[in-house]
Amino acid sequence: MPKVYSWQFAVRTYEIGADQTVRLPVYLNYLEEAATQASAWCGYDYHWYRAHKRAWFARKTYLRHLAQARYGDQLIMQTWVSDYRRVQSHREYDLRRADGTPILRARTNWVYVDTETLRPVRLLDEFYDAFQPSGALEPIETGVATFTALQAPPRESFRTVQVYDLDSAAHVNNSVYVAWAQQAVHEALRGVDVVYTPFGREVEYFRSAQPDEPLRIVCQLLGTTESLMIWRTEIFSAVDGERLALDLAAYSLAAPLSERQLEALTAPERRPSS
Repeated sequence: MPKVYSWQFAVRTYEIGADQTVRLPVYLNYLEEAATQASAWCGYDYHWYRAHKRAWFARKTYLRHLAQARYGDQLIMQTWVSDYRRVQSHREYDLRRADGTPILRARTNWVYVDTETLRPVRLLDEFYDAFQPSGALEPIETGVATFTALQAPPRESFRTVQVYDLDSAAHVNNSVYVAWAQQAVHEALRGVDVVYTPFGREVEYFRSAQPDEPLRIVCQLLGTTESLMIWRTEIFSAVDGERLALDLAAYSLAAPLSERQLEALTAPERRPSS
C-alpha cells in the first residue's frame, strides 16, 4: 500500500477569481504545497532540502478538473508517490471537498536536482522506504488527445519575466506558466463570446525562464469536440528561441462552438499596421 498523506484546508478569498471559483494557477500551488508537506511528513522538510542543496523540479504535470472549488470550501488533498526512478519520481494527487465531491486528479513528474548545478542527481536509497511508492501510475484522462483538428492560426504575444513571477528557488514558479497559457487563450478568445471552464491539461517544463527574460508566447486552437476545445501554448525565450514550456489544455464548453465562432477563431490573426 502507498504511504498516503492527507491535508485538509479551506479555500481562501485571495485564491478565487472574478467567477467566484478557485483560479486555475492556484491548483498548481496546492499540488506544490501538498508535495512539500508530504515530504516533511516522511522526514524531509523544506529546510532539509535547502541544507543539502537539493530540490524537486517539476518536469510534467497532468491535471483533470472534476468540479470547481469556491471560497470557504473545506478541501481534502491526498497525495502519494506512485513510482521511484533513478533521478525522478511521480506523485499522485486527489483533491476533494470534505463531503467527498471530487475536485481534481493530478500527477506530477518531479526531478531531483542539485540546486547549485541545476542538474539532476540520483535519488537517495533511503527515499524508497521513506516515501513507499505505490508502484503504479494511475490513469488521468486530460482530454487533450482526441479532437477534430482545425486550421486555426497561431497567435503570438510577448511578455517579460517579472520579479513577482519568481519563487523561493529564484526561478519562475510552475503555476506561472499555466497563468501565462491561460491568459494567452483568454486573449485569443477575446470578442468570440465563448463560455468555458477548465477540463484537463498537460504542462511540460523544459527550462526555467530567467529574471527579466523576454518571452514569446505562441497559442493555437488545435481542435474541438462537442464539449471541449483543445489549445496548445508554447513559451519560448525571445532571446535565443529556446522552448521553455508546453501547455496542452482542454476546456469544457457550455455549448458547442457555432459556425460563426469557428470562423472567428480560424481567421488569420490581424496585426496592427505599421
